[in-house]
Amino acid sequence: MCHLLLLMPILGLPIFLLWPLSVAAPSYIAVLLLSGWLYYYVVLAMRRPVETGSEEILHSIGKVVGLDKRFARVRVHSEVWNAESPDKLRKGDLVTIEKLDGLMLTVRRYPGGQGMQPTPSRSDASSV
Repeated sequence: MCHLLLLMPILGLPIFLLWPLSVAAPSYIAVLLLSGWLYYYVVLAMRRPVETGSEEILHSIGKVVGLDKRFARVRVHSEVWNAESPDKLRKGDLVTIEKLDGLMLTVRRYPGGQGMQPTPSRSDASSV
């Protein structure tokens, strides 16, 4: 149904068969202007960065909140994830998410990230 909105200029052409030109032309121009406005906002929405899902969490910055023998616990966007890392991690380290495999993150220590606060993302700021 929503794709029919993209066809508005074509679906509006039959008004030239039904109404006189003095009425049909201004009506069709209104349809064209409405379509142009709609297309503009569709393109803007398509260019926005990803805000959810696995694409958004990659390359984000998180903080190590706990350590186990097998993995670390990392807080990213107000969620706690299990993570593994080739680096030696300590509680409080900032990390960058490199990979997501199921529910396990692969992380690396963020350069100069001991004791700093990660900058909140949009999802963190909206949940406050």
